[in-house]
Amino acid sequence: MTGSSVRSAVVVDDEPLICSIIAEILEGEGWVVTQAQDALAAITAVKATSAALVIADIDLGMGPTGIDVVQRARADNPSIGVVFITNLADPRITGKGWNTIPKDASYIVKTEISSTTALRAAVTEALDVRTSGYRPLIAETATQSLSNTQIGVLKLVSEGLTNDEIANSRATTVRAVERLLLRMMIAANIAPGPSARVQLARLYWDQLNGR
Repeated sequence: MTGSSVRSAVVVDDEPLICSIIAEILEGEGWVVTQAQDALAAITAVKATSAALVIADIDLGMGPTGIDVVQRARADNPSIGVVFITNLADPRITGKGWNTIPKDASYIVKTEISSTTALRAAVTEALDVRTSGYRPLIAETATQSLSNTQIGVLKLVSEGLTNDEIANSRATTVRAVERLLLRMMIAANIAPGPSARVQLARLYWDQLNGR
């Protein structure tokens, strides 16, 4: 993951064990690692160490999120590599500030944290993104084929909103919502019919719970 020069990384997660596992792997690859358990400590560490890489849990509990950490880090250093830690194979499903997540961020699912290979791949992608171009989300998820707009509508369906309510919330027509839902069913391999809406809602909740 590293070249001949020493580089600094900041790892932020509100679970100290997660931080220590990642730090140990990175240090074995030659990184100088600073661990943080909250957003403020991470932001301070990124500035103090001139970090080339930040690995952040999206959800840091109460207060600022990992997304906030990355936004501040990128404001000072637009080229800093970013890896997000998530419980979900498709982080878009959370709906938590998705539009503010950099498209060039890399991801690692928490179940893969202890895998040196998985972490190395995530870091390499995060650092190489400006030469390799846009990177898709983690493959082989039930929602992988859905667009960001469709993910947003899927969340509304899971909350029990009707087509009229979805149309109003998105300032569009009911007919447009119906067409969008049909495309979502096809993309998610759900047969149109009376139970299709229930299956869409179940898809969302299954993904949200990491199933």
